[in-house]
Amino acid sequence: MSAGNSFPSSERVKSRITVGRLFGDCDSGFVFPLKYKLIIEESTSPCVEVLFSVPKRFHKRANRRNLLKRRMRESYRLSKSSLQSLATERGRAVRIALIYISKEELPYKTINNAITRILAEIAERC
Repeated sequence: MSAGNSFPSSERVKSRITVGRLFGDCDSGFVFPLKYKLIIEESTSPCVEVLFSVPKRFHKRANRRNLLKRRMRESYRLSKSSLQSLATERGRAVRIALIYISKEELPYKTINNAITRILAEIAERC
């Protein structure tokens, strides 16, 4: 595994304030089976931070929620490079919440296609 494809702790949304802002009033969009919330800000320290969520409302079993979050994280990890380079180049801090909203457990390929499209849309907005 190369260093460019890792997913370190510094790339995760951890601040309660940021989580509150993401789930409050911010830009959002939908690409089946994911909904995304987005905050783009000018910043002296450009970064891309991501939060993954699978609601308990649709998937009662923790092992299913964890499986879906693993699929989402892996897909993001492999697709993030273009968005990170764009955010760094333009001096922006991008914070994203990816929320799995389908009631069915979908395969990795479907999730990967959705995340790739979401990252392309976010890159256009930057």
